[in-house]
Amino acid sequence: MDVRRRIRELSRLLLHHQYLYYVLSRPEITDLEYDRLFSELSELEKRYPQWALINSPTRRVGSDLDNSLEEHPHTVEVLSLDKEYTTAKVVEWMCKLADRHGDHTGFVAEEKLDGASVVLYYRKGELFRALTRGDGYSGNDVTANVRTIPSVPLVLESSDDLVVRGEVFMHRDDFLAFNQRLENRYSSPRNLAAGTLRQLKSSQAARVPLRFNGYEAWMDAGKVAWNSKGTSLSLKTDHVARLSYLQNAGFRMKGHAGFFCRDVGRCREVSQRIPELAAGTLEEFESFVNNARDRRGALNYEIDGLVIKINEIPLRETLGATAHHPRWALAFKFDAPEAETRLLGIQVQVGRNGRVTPVAELEPVVVGGSTVSRATLHNQEYINTLELRIKDRVRISRRGDVIPAVEKVVEPADGHGSIFQLPNNCPFCDSDLVRQGAHHFCPNRDCPERQRRALIHFTARAQMDIESLGEKTIHFLYEKDLVRRIPDIYTFDPDQLLGEAGFKQRKISAICEGVEASRNQPFSRVLAALGIEGIGAAAVRLLIENGFDSMHKLIATAAQGDAEPFAAIHGFGETTARALVEYFQDSENLKMIRELEACGLQMQAQKESGEGDRSLENTVWVITGSFKHYSPRSRAADEISQRGGRIAATVTNRTTHLLKGESPGSKLERALETGATIVDEEQFIDLLRAK
Repeated sequence: MDVRRRIRELSRLLLHHQYLYYVLSRPEITDLEYDRLFSELSELEKRYPQWALINSPTRRVGSDLDNSLEEHPHTVEVLSLDKEYTTAKVVEWMCKLADRHGDHTGFVAEEKLDGASVVLYYRKGELFRALTRGDGYSGNDVTANVRTIPSVPLVLESSDDLVVRGEVFMHRDDFLAFNQRLENRYSSPRNLAAGTLRQLKSSQAARVPLRFNGYEAWMDAGKVAWNSKGTSLSLKTDHVARLSYLQNAGFRMKGHAGFFCRDVGRCREVSQRIPELAAGTLEEFESFVNNARDRRGALNYEIDGLVIKINEIPLRETLGATAHHPRWALAFKFDAPEAETRLLGIQVQVGRNGRVTPVAELEPVVVGGSTVSRATLHNQEYINTLELRIKDRVRISRRGDVIPAVEKVVEPADGHGSIFQLPNNCPFCDSDLVRQGAHHFCPNRDCPERQRRALIHFTARAQMDIESLGEKTIHFLYEKDLVRRIPDIYTFDPDQLLGEAGFKQRKISAICEGVEASRNQPFSRVLAALGIEGIGAAAVRLLIENGFDSMHKLIATAAQGDAEPFAAIHGFGETTARALVEYFQDSENLKMIRELEACGLQMQAQKESGEGDRSLENTVWVITGSFKHYSPRSRAADEISQRGGRIAATVTNRTTHLLKGESPGSKLERALETGATIVDEEQFIDLLRAK
């Protein structure tokens, strides 16, 4: 490869795509493809600095400068962000900084809105200038257009000099409604927002329902912010304090944010100071990411990842920045490998709670090393946005490297045809579908597919873990009318299966043993297995920690008809709280719970067997590989945590033990380098018994 020529070619390509993205708001490649080109150029310039161009795109943020709009210099640094695509890499970055600068180092994670970046300048409490990000040093003056955005305060209550960086964005439903009226439609809310900011007439911008979310602030460091409890927060040293200050100053703060730190006491302090901020240790960051991914599809605005920042302002100043990005912040992108294929059909699925989900049936294609033949389409609004028709050629991605999704239509089908529409009736029970928000639901609780899905959820590994009752077996039992409701699992006679194809005595015995063993599953698993909307393992843990540690307490609280006791739990929202009240007020659900109790299932949280045992205190464990007795691996993590040990995501110098399963990967090599104690599964079992 001619390295010098490749550097020039990459520079030319990146500058071209920067212009398309930032100026015309008409990108031709995905963010992931752009990032790959950028990473390749960065790597080549590091290895061959003598051939790096003076005006290389890596020395710029990317520019949205438009010659038709006046240009002004920024008075603060407005840089881009370095990016990572795996949780492990982000946690490794956080751990390295914590190792170097102390366990008190805090990290704030915020949703990365997919909009257009702007910087607002306030002089003596009044907005006097709004600039686009530009090239990081200068931006276009879009003040007149920004003044039309209702969520941008024009005058602050105080007479502060203030600089606020944030994102101009649109709600999805606003975008869908407005875009329908345009002759030349935009491909995304982000592109419409960016295009609107550069309108030459503010009267045109005022017609577009734009919103603003602030995420960075620069102000007089001698001032203090006040949280909802009236506690003062230092703006000089604390990013969380600055977010609180912005909220009190009239800025709408969008989305869910979290604070992470090795120092448990500091996490507790931040949680008490700012209850709306999720707080946890570095080990809990992965769970926060998973929750963010899960929420993403339900949000009314676009996010393409998370931004993780060091909380301490003095440490930020110490770390500084490169010409491209600050060293104290990182973007975690949800984007995943992509491929193109043909849409062959759309199947309609119905979930345990009645939600209808259209699923794309695709020509098989390899994406990120796996063959994909199905992908989610979310709901009818998503299909309408894509203008999706059978036989279209589409681009798909594996979101979070797990769930395939159709992202866009690349080439419409010959003859076009009409956009796919969900049926008016449930394909499984013929009930009329009802619409709630963006989704359609089958309201019939006796719908066979809803019942099957409830059974599959209940018996799954993450819930009651009845391994012998897999999805195929559940379908067979349902069709034979042996198991229709969840309590039937404990009352039907497995010997009735003798003589049926595939059911020999060994399998029937396994079903009996699996069902019997599930009676001893803890209350936390029983509650999660009920399938209440929004109540997974994490929510169950919060309920128990806040005193709702029995089915009786949950039922008694719900009987009052007030969702507030549940909504008051940090991490719960009004929707989840209301779902709990509705579930435990339903007579059919209460009848089922009574039947399950009669079958011997646990209806109250018991003191865990490892509680009081602190034999693993002051140990830090990393778990890697697959296990025979601890599948999923969270079982081993529970054993360690109950005995006072701490679970870490990556191996660092602080790691004391590595629990090694089959195919341990690079973590084993790193543990050997650091001198951590290596423990295999059998040794781990012996260790627990000995303790």
